[in-house]
Amino acid sequence: MSASSNPSSAFDSVYGPSIPPGSARSGVISDIEHFSARVPVDPEPSQPGKSVHLDAYCAMPKGAGPFPVVILPSPLAPMGWRSYWMGLTYPPGPLPGVEQSGSMSVEVPIIEDGAGLLPVLARAGYIAFAYSERGLADSTGLIDVAGPQDQRDGSAVIDFVLTNLPSADPSRIAFAGASYGAGQSLLIAAQDPRVKAVAAMSAWADLAAGLFENNTRHMQAFLALRALFEREPFPPKPGEPTMPHPTYLNPETARIFEQYVSADYRAHIPELLDFAAERSPLAPGIFERLNRPDLAILLCTYWHETLFSNKAVVEFFNRLSAPAKRLIVQVGDHGAGEVTGLAGLGSRPTDAMRWWLDYHLKGVGELDDNTVVVEPMHHPLRAADKFPDWESFVRAPRRFHLKAPGWEPGSMASEPDTKPWEYAFTAGTNTAAEVAAMLLKTGQRERLALPMRYPTSDITSEHAAYWRSNLFPQRQRISGEVRLHLTVKPANKSVTLVAYLFDVKDGNDDRIVTSAAYTLHNEQANQPTTVDFGFQLTDYDLPPGHSLLLVVDTKDKFLADESSAGTVTVLQPANSSSYVDIPMGDYQAP
Repeated sequence: MSASSNPSSAFDSVYGPSIPPGSARSGVISDIEHFSARVPVDPEPSQPGKSVHLDAYCAMPKGAGPFPVVILPSPLAPMGWRSYWMGLTYPPGPLPGVEQSGSMSVEVPIIEDGAGLLPVLARAGYIAFAYSERGLADSTGLIDVAGPQDQRDGSAVIDFVLTNLPSADPSRIAFAGASYGAGQSLLIAAQDPRVKAVAAMSAWADLAAGLFENNTRHMQAFLALRALFEREPFPPKPGEPTMPHPTYLNPETARIFEQYVSADYRAHIPELLDFAAERSPLAPGIFERLNRPDLAILLCTYWHETLFSNKAVVEFFNRLSAPAKRLIVQVGDHGAGEVTGLAGLGSRPTDAMRWWLDYHLKGVGELDDNTVVVEPMHHPLRAADKFPDWESFVRAPRRFHLKAPGWEPGSMASEPDTKPWEYAFTAGTNTAAEVAAMLLKTGQRERLALPMRYPTSDITSEHAAYWRSNLFPQRQRISGEVRLHLTVKPANKSVTLVAYLFDVKDGNDDRIVTSAAYTLHNEQANQPTTVDFGFQLTDYDLPPGHSLLLVVDTKDKFLADESSAGTVTVLQPANSSSYVDIPMGDYQAP
């Protein structure tokens, strides 16, 4: 992949640039200790005899302690652990009280004036130890994508901290992280009972659901992730080549990635699912080790998450029986909510992380009875709503029966109509309906209360089927999972259906509520098949005087679709019903 086609620039805007700034003042931090380290871990199985060290940095209070420990695996960003300590200069930072060895560096980027999450945690009384996973930034080794090697590395980091820092309290250890670091934190906690608390921001729970949901590959998200493995090291090395850079994937992961994008990917699905299960907190064998009474878990996700499945995160939360659990669901897309907190300026996820760690590692503060915190779309700046559990948050589903569509939208009616109908449209063409304009960046604009606007009147019945509700005279709240039940007959054996629910005012300035994709693989062409699938979870504030528009087409730039030229017929067989269930009701403030 060439530099010009590399889609990972969206990640730069979330976790920082891939190169250090051209100039920066050297900052002096005197109220805390801070130092770099090289953590020795297991060698790569594919590279026997070659040692592996993790690039790490620590900020901690001065004094004898004992201090609680927060270990932060980095996001999947070229800058590695520096995502938790941004704005770079290069003064020395020797490890205090420990004899310097060849495994420890004295030259490391730090931020001027002491901003960033690491010094914030240190000033709050924590030993904050951040590291770049193998293959990222200045860590050696090959990328395992949160697999068994990375999970063992997490335990090695705990050993390193407890061995080298006498002021570390071995009974008070937490893992916290964003994105890649969030999943790593959960998986490491499952393997190591020394971890007593986790704060997982932009978390994932089921890797397969994120990249292969409803038999549909989320290709743009995958390519953006893969591109991060093909970039230059961070910081760039003078005189060494820049992008495109050889991959840092280990052989197993490289093989899986090639299978995911191959033309015969379906033949490799069992291996793909096994690979994902080893890296999914929700997977059997991993979940049971996380669902223990002495582990406190804070989860954060987004309504318009385009990398992972917010449904899987909520399922993971709901299945946890341990009482110490919290869930925050926010406006925006992956990483959008915590970025200011990573820079030390505060955010809802990082503030909640501080509160969570204070309570569970220090025993200070209070817990209320609300385990679910949500931001309705699109109101990221107002106070969040709180509920005692997920069941108290979701609305009861309201069924809208889908009447025959045509050149104009079909109706969404409260009364069923069992008369058969069918409507054919042409597959394989993009419409004005799409998940988002840009990966991650559209969600960042949502965090600023600037949601994407859609010209839904440009969606033509030639390439989609659509249905519209009546106007709602009162403000509505849509909270939970939208589900679509529909019978389709593709002219080809395979087709991808992409369904969208829009908030419609005038057809030119409309907003998306939620979406989902579903891919069919039939034994033969023109085979009627009934599908029933859920959309991404949502919490949407629908203004009075607006209506809802349900669109079903066959292509979206975010997806690797199975749609080709030909017709797709949506139909309602005799004595059957087509409908969409929407969890909604008159708006009432909690």
